[in-house]
Amino acid sequence: MTDPCVQFALAKLDAFLKRELQLPKKVDTGIKTLRSELDSIAAFLRKAHQRAVEDEQILDWVRKVQDAADDIIDILDLFDHCQTEGKLARWWGNHSIDDQINDIKSILEDINKGRERYLPLPANSSHAALTPSPTTNPDYSDLHPRIAPLYLADADVVGFEEDKDMLMAWALDMVDEHKVMFVVGMGGSGKTTLAKQVFEAVKQDFGFSAWISVSKSKKKLEILRNMLDLCRCSSRAETAPAPQQQSSEHCINLIRDHLQDKRYVIVLDDLWADDVWRSIMLALPRRNRSRIVITTRRGDIAYSLKNRSVAVHPIQHLSLEKAKELFHRIAFPISHICPPALATLSNEILGKCEGLRLAITEIGHLLSTQRESASEWKKLRDGLASELRSNGHLLNITKVLILSYDDLPYHLKNCFLLMNTFPPNHPIRRAELIRLWMAEGFITGVYNGKELEDLGEEYLNELIARNLIQVCAVDFDGRPKSHRVHNIIHEIVLSKLHDENFCEVYPEQGIFDVSNERIRRISIHKGDLVLSCPNLRARALLIFDSLDPYEHSIPIGYSSLKMLRELHLEGANLDMFPADIEELLLLRYLCLRNTRITSIPKSIEKLKHLETLDLKQTLVRRLPKEICHLSKLRYLLVYRYDIEDYVAFNTIKGFEVAGKITWSANLRKLLFVQVNKNNKIIVAMRGLRELRRLGIMGLRKEDGRILSETIQMLRNLHSLNAKAENEAGVLDMQEISHPPPLQRLYLNGRLERMPIWISKLHDLVRLRLKWSRLDQQCNNPINILQDLPNLLELQLLDAYNGDQLDFNAGKFQKLKILELELLRQLKMVIMERNSLPCLQTLIIRRCGQLGQIPVGIDDLRRLKEIHLYDMPENFVSMLEKNGGSLYHLVQHVPLIRSYYAQYGGRWDVKDL
Repeated sequence: MTDPCVQFALAKLDAFLKRELQLPKKVDTGIKTLRSELDSIAAFLRKAHQRAVEDEQILDWVRKVQDAADDIIDILDLFDHCQTEGKLARWWGNHSIDDQINDIKSILEDINKGRERYLPLPANSSHAALTPSPTTNPDYSDLHPRIAPLYLADADVVGFEEDKDMLMAWALDMVDEHKVMFVVGMGGSGKTTLAKQVFEAVKQDFGFSAWISVSKSKKKLEILRNMLDLCRCSSRAETAPAPQQQSSEHCINLIRDHLQDKRYVIVLDDLWADDVWRSIMLALPRRNRSRIVITTRRGDIAYSLKNRSVAVHPIQHLSLEKAKELFHRIAFPISHICPPALATLSNEILGKCEGLRLAITEIGHLLSTQRESASEWKKLRDGLASELRSNGHLLNITKVLILSYDDLPYHLKNCFLLMNTFPPNHPIRRAELIRLWMAEGFITGVYNGKELEDLGEEYLNELIARNLIQVCAVDFDGRPKSHRVHNIIHEIVLSKLHDENFCEVYPEQGIFDVSNERIRRISIHKGDLVLSCPNLRARALLIFDSLDPYEHSIPIGYSSLKMLRELHLEGANLDMFPADIEELLLLRYLCLRNTRITSIPKSIEKLKHLETLDLKQTLVRRLPKEICHLSKLRYLLVYRYDIEDYVAFNTIKGFEVAGKITWSANLRKLLFVQVNKNNKIIVAMRGLRELRRLGIMGLRKEDGRILSETIQMLRNLHSLNAKAENEAGVLDMQEISHPPPLQRLYLNGRLERMPIWISKLHDLVRLRLKWSRLDQQCNNPINILQDLPNLLELQLLDAYNGDQLDFNAGKFQKLKILELELLRQLKMVIMERNSLPCLQTLIIRRCGQLGQIPVGIDDLRRLKEIHLYDMPENFVSMLEKNGGSLYHLVQHVPLIRSYYAQYGGRWDVKDL
């Protein structure tokens, strides 16, 4: 696999050349030469890749190639900027772009000339110098990490009790059907250990059993021959191994013949490629209640094959209780009890393992060979990161986990590396991450009509499916909202960030001096930055927290960071917009979220390449008209939530724009625009044909016609949040006859009647009506909403003045979340049979007249949660487990909880 940085540079060169620009001859010739030289180096890198891991000389050579590839990307970006400005401007002092091309050509030629010194060693050469030294624990750690799980004692499979019982029942059931089970999990989660335990327990019940390793290093034909050898060995008549000259087709036929009349159980351990599985599948007859278990960390393969006869069993990380039990059994093999003096250290080490079985097992074995002293355990706790990154006692953990990274296609490697620049345990928001990938250029082009954002989401889903990243929070529609990298993987990958010059990460609190001009990204987790190098080539600076005493110490400036594309200063200690940011002419991504800045200067217009401006939770309330000159802007996010005990009408603060408005036609998200009697702002939005999400505030009744006409023209709009100028203001949304394909709709303000067009929103998954105050006579919202085929969440906040809500039989077939708040007149809710069959969460807030729980709630068998906020005590008491008169109607609901607002924004919470 070629280095991802080089592959990315090649892809960018190809895309650049396809544009058929009218380039000056010297520039055109230079760029084509760069392409040729880099392609030649890339071919050699494929051969040098494995040796680069073990040979420091080759690793240094690879770094030089990476630096050259990065310089090529810089040159192309500079050329794009110069084209935008209408001239081939000078950048590095007196160094023009064609001079830079010549410089990088010379560097590449020198690198190419040095290839002969680094050719792969002949097959008969001694590899002793490249062989890692053995570890110091020959009884355990010398075992290959794929072999060790096959010989663990029963004590080492703590936490798999339920998994083992379930898989054994699956394997031994009497259903006359061929079945396949994928056991899927992160590397080191114990898939092989579990499969081995199940295999040994059930194999005697089958006529033929086989354990087959299909690891990444093995070819399809090799695996088929191994299977055939096992078949032959199981037959008394044939014991000779399969001849090596046999083809795949011949092996498949012989295996099928051998298994044709047998009931078999086969475990395929460590699957990495679906074409390997498809070849093996051809060799296995589908009859006689046979069972196949496949272990893999490639969930994308497993779930793509899932059907009636193919199931997937995901392996979860160990709970803290089970992790302790396993760790104590291994670390204290005699007593299985942790001494009180080591209890705190034990918990801290387990916290770093985060339930990962391999880490717990390896660290436990290492500690079992050492003295039970606090000083020894402290050394391991504090030095865990270095142990993982070196050829030390914990090398097996690194060997197993890094395979998942090595298996990534090049376009995902950079995406994954960037995730590791965030602090450990930091939830990384989906949309934020995709915007960073886009700014880096990791997501390029449009594929099959998909937007960059859609491709980014696919990349993210693949990383999740490959069990390289974890989901922190899930949205109501099942989409992941935030993600993180497991602590152990993060520690291992940090060394790659440094070795590949991808990013310099500063995780500890302090003041950091960056002097290496070749560094490509800088990530400060805690602390502040000092730049002593005048010509840094860094393209990203990410600061997640700054030290309080150093106000205005972010050193952004033309003199030191002129190549910057991403500037992420979330939570930085800033009161003013850093003036030097205007000199970052290549900047694409600017995040000042959660800072105290109050204004944006007119000079923002200099940032011609800016795609993202994130000013969420700042004090900015007005943008200069120059913001409209940013033609590449895709995300303009300027709003603040001020939430107290309860959501008030004026909770959200948006922004105004001075002067005449001409929005960027590239905008995808625009949140939240304050109209304030200037409906020309609404008219100007009609050119936003690519807009996906719009938040608009300060609407008057007389804006209704113009707003309706504009909304109809935004054919790609997926989310609309419209808000009246005040709580009593009328939101006129009646004249939309052909609405866009909205998926989310938020209407905040009085509705004189329920908009009929909402019933046409077949893609709608979330609807929130707030302060609508619809009357009971002809405006019952339920009648219009009940047939929406994909609605998952419905919130009615002061939205209906009637005394009864009827959910008719057979309606709201997919609704999962129902929230009723401040419905002052509501006395009864009736849920007829077969309505709301998928409801999981019911929230009732401040509905003081509601006399009893919804009629029919006892039929909602999927209901998991009931949350009651500031409801009358007599209402709450009816649902109490001990003595509640209506508890028998909700006893099937696992969680019932009441909340009462207390002074200072706190809640008094009670489980019923």
